[in-house]
Amino acid sequence: MSSHHSPASKIRAASLALLAGTALLTAGPLPGPAAHADHPAGHGAPAARPSYKPVVLATINVGLNPRAVAFDPDHETAYVANAGSNTVSVIDVETRKAVAAIEVGKFPYGVAFVRDGDFVYIPNRDSDDLSVIDTHTRKVIKTVTVGDAPRWVAIAPDGRHAYVSSTGSGVVTVIDTATHAVTGNIPVGLSPRGIAFTPDGRTAYSANSDSDNVAVIDTRSQKVAATITVGDEPRGAFVTPDGRTLYISNTIGGTVSVISTRTRTVTDTITVGANPRGLNLYRGGRIAYVANSGSDTVSIFDTRTHRVLGDVAVGDDPRWTASGPDGDYLYVTNTGSHTVSVVTVAR
Repeated sequence: MSSHHSPASKIRAASLALLAGTALLTAGPLPGPAAHADHPAGHGAPAARPSYKPVVLATINVGLNPRAVAFDPDHETAYVANAGSNTVSVIDVETRKAVAAIEVGKFPYGVAFVRDGDFVYIPNRDSDDLSVIDTHTRKVIKTVTVGDAPRWVAIAPDGRHAYVSSTGSGVVTVIDTATHAVTGNIPVGLSPRGIAFTPDGRTAYSANSDSDNVAVIDTRSQKVAATITVGDEPRGAFVTPDGRTLYISNTIGGTVSVISTRTRTVTDTITVGANPRGLNLYRGGRIAYVANSGSDTVSIFDTRTHRVLGDVAVGDDPRWTASGPDGDYLYVTNTGSHTVSVVTVAR
């Protein structure tokens, strides 16, 4: 898809204009070095770091009960899987309006772009298949049978394979993106949900909601190399760009597990809102977002201290997220209100 007319700079400018009038966060600032004894506060001490808070920039109407959302590689459009209407909404990023609806299978859930944005993969939970959409014609060109109750889909960093969590089968289904054909199934655990890859593509992680663990998949052997016990009913998975940290949202536990990918151990647990699901990062990676479906909020936390910095009300039952250009803002699907919230961080 061409990037010659990308609207990212226009959206960024509009967002900054709106944020100029936003008040500062009432919660404390990001932790900084303590004032030196020779420079007490107010007498040459380092200036306090700014406070941060999440804010809603806009709300976009889509189809019924939206689940996952993803931007195309050029951030010109975003595709939203509408589980309640068996459609995929196409959002024009510049106008922030849905401009098309594409009929797919039953209860579409995940969304992922493949082959430089030429195609979109949509797992359909209730028809046990995956719709392949041609983004140029906006039509389904192929339907691929996968496992039972597929939900999430993630693309390997090299773009050659897609991993689909077949929740009812307890496997991750592997698809060759060149042929749109299934090449294998990896048993991972009970009710796999979210999937995330390390940047080098050598490892993938599957959040197994009924096993309360994460399967560590060796993508070369396509076998589980280890499992990591986390919180109650893990669903969302997100690996940081440096590949060092894995975040897992524990939906019933109301927490986020922080995992070292090197040691494969949980290093911290963050209490967030009720029923957390989608995870993502704000520009620069210092702040993370989590969508809390049970409290109708999006929380942000400091990725160094793991301290929750604040939250903002969005729509009803927020589920999954997608990061906009350069991480400047976030799309959040609101399943109960049939909308997408556009969220960013103000300071």
